Amino acid sequence: MPQFLSRLRLFLLQRLQPGEQQMMLLLAALVGVSGALATIGFRELLDLLGQLVFGRSDGLVNTARNLLWWQRLLAPAVGGVLAGLVLQRARRYDAPNASRDYMEAVTLGDGQVAGRASLLRASSSALSVASGASIGREAPMIQLAALTASVLGRWRNLPRARLRLLVACGAAAGISAAYNAPIAGALFVAEIVLQSFAIETLGPLIVASVVANLTAHNFLGYAPLYQMPAFDLHLGLDVIPFSLLGILAGLAAPAFLLLLQWAKKPGKWLAWPLWAQLGLGGLIVGAISVLEPGVWGNGYSVVNSILKGDWLWPALLLMLVFKVFATAAATGSGAVGGVFTPTLFVGAVLGALFGLGLHALWPAAAPLPAYIAAGMGAFLSACAHAPLMSAVMIFEMTGNPRIIVPLLLVCVLSAGIKRLLWQPSLYSHSLPAARLGKGAGASVRSLLRSGSPTVQDSASIAAAEEAFLSSRWQHIYVTNADGIFLGALSLHDFTSVLRDAADSASTIPLALLRRDYPRITLASSLGEIFEAFSHHRGERLPVLDADGVLQGYVSKTDLMLVLQEEAAQS
Repeated sequence: MPQFLSRLRLFLLQRLQPGEQQMMLLLAALVGVSGALATIGFRELLDLLGQLVFGRSDGLVNTARNLLWWQRLLAPAVGGVLAGLVLQRARRYDAPNASRDYMEAVTLGDGQVAGRASLLRASSSALSVASGASIGREAPMIQLAALTASVLGRWRNLPRARLRLLVACGAAAGISAAYNAPIAGALFVAEIVLQSFAIETLGPLIVASVVANLTAHNFLGYAPLYQMPAFDLHLGLDVIPFSLLGILAGLAAPAFLLLLQWAKKPGKWLAWPLWAQLGLGGLIVGAISVLEPGVWGNGYSVVNSILKGDWLWPALLLMLVFKVFATAAATGSGAVGGVFTPTLFVGAVLGALFGLGLHALWPAAAPLPAYIAAGMGAFLSACAHAPLMSAVMIFEMTGNPRIIVPLLLVCVLSAGIKRLLWQPSLYSHSLPAARLGKGAGASVRSLLRSGSPTVQDSASIAAAEEAFLSSRWQHIYVTNADGIFLGALSLHDFTSVLRDAADSASTIPLALLRRDYPRITLASSLGEIFEAFSHHRGERLPVLDADGVLQGYVSKTDLMLVLQEEAAQS
């Protein structure tokens, strides 16, 4: 019976063993669950802080409007001081071999995200956001989701290329759960962070994003973030004003980005300690909120009210000015948070102003909500240099399929105009420096993995069987007593021997050894490795030194990830 079970395991292993790409998809699914749970946990933390501090958790704007003027003035300042103290402590835990930002971990680092530093930075962000800072809460959500992916990948001892991809999957999961945008979550990471749509990366990103979205739905239910009124949209001459809106967004984006860049320049805060910088930034936000409470938070509720068409152009214009300067003050002070949703806010107001002006001249133009949504997509596309992601993101956040065509139009136009005027994007601070030298040192040694299943040529059939069962590979490597690589033994050939073998203690028949099995050396270039894999259907190739001694193996998936990074860099 034990021999029968052993042979049954080998039979199933031969036919059902998943490859490394399938394992990557499974890990991506696990990251989707963990990323969604991290996102939900941070959301619950913000609600808890709202209840503890203000006695309510029905939205920051509603909270601000129910406070006295001096409370609106001081709340962001006090929250900024506390957030700065936590952020100062977080900097003590910045590890030299780990990244504190997920984009850096994916584009420059080895996929290791600093654990304690990320948790403390998320806590600092929670204090800033809960006290009214004019920033998005989604950035720490995405960072925490990426952290869970990094922890899982390190626990699985993934090589550098796969760990970076898994962290990217964590970011996609966080975006999907935070914005209720499964497709855009994958596209954000592919288009902005990885700058590649290679199937080796896009597949795991989509799996992680979709699983995260499904997990979030089970806890939070489903509803579009922006509640768009129903309307009919029949494009005709409306193509012209939509095109003009795309051009306008492309022209306006550089001014917004330059303001944010100016606010972050060193020296603007007089070299004060972090707690003082964030406190002053919060005080500026508080002063603005005395005049307009709507600048608190990421602006979801205000955009939803704009979509209903209840705003007149003077109020919209004032709101735009207040929100832009409040966001610049918060981000410039060093508060941990995102500017993704404030960017959508600016685009929504820009689209609303454009739509109101157009309706005054042409009452038969497309409905106002269509221009608001188009403005959001166009401005995001111009700032992020990601037209496809921006169009899909707004479509998923509104749940309205009628706007997808004008969205694609305005997003492409705005991104093109913006690139003509000014090259840096919303994420240039994370990406360009990180891409310097990326892949320049890629070699066999950077791809080399140890732990290949190996037996000596004098090994018994039982030892070979154990090597197959423990490794779950389709081939095991055979060496002599000095470690010289002799060839590989396939599981298919071995099972036929096992059926006919009378004694499992007998040595493996070397006649079945594939002595022409492809191999590479430590001196092989990436091009030579790729050429070797092009003639080999397997997932792995053995790596030998100059004397023919087995050093380990290289995975095809790892190679494709590195080549994809090289292509993105060039």
